Amino acid sequence: MAIIGCSVLKYAKYANSGTTITYSDGGVAAKLVSLEISIDAATDNDFYADNAVDETDRVFAGGSLTVGTNDLTDAVSKAILGLQEAALETITGISDTGVKEIFYDGRQVIPWLGLGMVVKHQRNGAAAWTAIVLPKCMFAVPNDSAETQGKTISWQTPSLTASITRDDSANQVWKRQATFTTEAQAVAYIDARLGIS
Repeated sequence: MAIIGCSVLKYAKYANSGTTITYSDGGVAAKLVSLEISIDAATDNDFYADNAVDETDRVFAGGSLTVGTNDLTDAVSKAILGLQEAALETITGISDTGVKEIFYDGRQVIPWLGLGMVVKHQRNGAAAWTAIVLPKCMFAVPNDSAETQGKTISWQTPSLTASITRDDSANQVWKRQATFTTEAQAVAYIDARLGIS
């Protein structure tokens, strides 16, 4: 199947009690612009016998997810990066009311998350949607970058990177996926896996 698109970045907070995993406080992180999942396999781990490779091992050793999104709101940043917020005190020259200030500081505790996204495929002219769930990930604080506005708008979007690790279930799952004939079913699968209602 040829990949022709991606959509829907969802998240939920990860917790475990032994091998029992639960998710909470989930939602839509942003509209998805791009995604890349890079997997680290164990380095060459060959066993030699009779002067040749007799056995080899290429198990999952970790990975990273890089996503481009249409936006990263303060509310989502607070949830996925463990940020604190406070009401903005009165400042001369500011008339907006209800503004919240978020803090990147020593109180920040970045949570483990389950992440879900949809990849659109096409085969023989028919579309299919693959729902991908990464059960246990942690985002890094994103870089900031921007360009000045010129004669035409240069669309600029946030990029986030997360580490991918095995979950704490008995089978140590690091990725789940299923393919459907509609995007709605793929989203329903993600919601079910991440406990999003």
